[in-house]
Amino acid sequence: MSPGAFVCILFTHLTSALEVEVQVTRSPSFLQLHYALLALLAGIWSASCSSAPPAAQADAPALTLSPQLVEVTRIIERVVTATPVPTPTGCARNSLADAREVVIGALAPLSRPGAVLTGFAMQAAFNIAIEDLNAAGGINGVRVRLVTYDTASSPELGARYTERLITLDCAAVIVGGHHQQVALAARDIAHHYGVPLIVSSAMADEITSASIPEIFRISPTWTMLTEMPGRWLAEVGDYNDDQYPLAVIVADNSVETVAYANGVRNGLITAGFQVETIAVDLPATDFSPVVARIVALEHVPDAILITVSGDVTPQLHQQILAAGIGPQQRTLIAVNSHALNDQFFWQQVPDGLFTVVLRVGPWPSTVSPLGAEFAEKFRLYFDRWPEAQAFAAYDAVRLAADAIGRANTLNSAAIIRALEQSDVVLAAGRYRFPIGSNSPPAGATPASWWHQWLDAPLLYLQYSTAGQPASAAPVIWPATYRTADGPVLSEPTN
Repeated sequence: MSPGAFVCILFTHLTSALEVEVQVTRSPSFLQLHYALLALLAGIWSASCSSAPPAAQADAPALTLSPQLVEVTRIIERVVTATPVPTPTGCARNSLADAREVVIGALAPLSRPGAVLTGFAMQAAFNIAIEDLNAAGGINGVRVRLVTYDTASSPELGARYTERLITLDCAAVIVGGHHQQVALAARDIAHHYGVPLIVSSAMADEITSASIPEIFRISPTWTMLTEMPGRWLAEVGDYNDDQYPLAVIVADNSVETVAYANGVRNGLITAGFQVETIAVDLPATDFSPVVARIVALEHVPDAILITVSGDVTPQLHQQILAAGIGPQQRTLIAVNSHALNDQFFWQQVPDGLFTVVLRVGPWPSTVSPLGAEFAEKFRLYFDRWPEAQAFAAYDAVRLAADAIGRANTLNSAAIIRALEQSDVVLAAGRYRFPIGSNSPPAGATPASWWHQWLDAPLLYLQYSTAGQPASAAPVIWPATYRTADGPVLSEPTN
């Protein structure tokens, strides 16, 4: 066996059974070292594992693992991940005054094939929240401990670790859940045991649409995300005053983008817009066919929504502007969050004044004072503005602690009632759950709004001056977070 193969196998089994249990006595410097080590190990894995092509490829190099070795590796992985969950031991869920500690359980993808970098950001946010809580005296004077398990994007691991958190670790509340299938698996186990679960990242509507009492969500739903452009443009109205509301969607051919574009199209039609969808075959650098189709339209679009994945969006954007299509000619152009990398954006799109940019998650101009404090602490780990998943991970822990404190007990039913009654400002905004047991979904209210935070930050920003830093760009939508005077900046003139 080659040294690389040995490292690959060793690291695979180390990470497949990873349990991260955070002790509040660890210093920030220790945690920084912890994340640096994880990042280093992830790099070792990438170098040792991803570089070796599968054994089935005809042109595989001589050092490719033999079929017998791959089979053995698979068997070992099954042994590691398929150990039966121990018989429940029973956890005392009594008055907080009788508790020595409060355990909050967390689920995050910390190893491949999960979204590892997102998982690291979530874990840092969990840790910061626990440190902040204990620095302030815990929950009603009781120390808080976090236990995190690595789900590696596996629903089987999600279910197993949710059950373990409940039955062995005695978690009062479980937070996290990044991948849809993991969140759904955790949902079913939490419901079985009657323990509250706060989903912080997964967007699938069905996570909350079954009106399960234990399940709460603070990330937006998938439908909320896809309806966002239509709701925004409904407020903008007929931007070019030609009495023909028209939106153009430019989308690539990836499965995820096609699904998103279809949802956006439905939302735009509901908002009263005519819709043209133009497909882009990637990879590509010459987008003249796309530009030609836009120019050939009978009516001038009120908005062009570019939903192309990858780094080619600026090239497509600039080519559309160079053809005389854009805000100066009464057509708004909205792009994805890549444009928030302002230095790169202005280099690639020098004519990008009045560009509208989608941002999922809080922005410097929308966060609370607590959110600004969290962002500064997060920068000590990653030196960047926290992504939406990090804000949600931090707030999920704080939201759980707030409910436990108001319930003053570890009794699950009491904590669920307290969560339903939440009205608290945390890092990302003001948390309330208007749809629940006292006001269930009815009529036109979507079923997915059950225990859903309806003000999850789905933002549109608009660059108001050339070369503007993204952090200074006004938020134009929604009204809850708006820092401008309306849903679009004053229209430029020719």
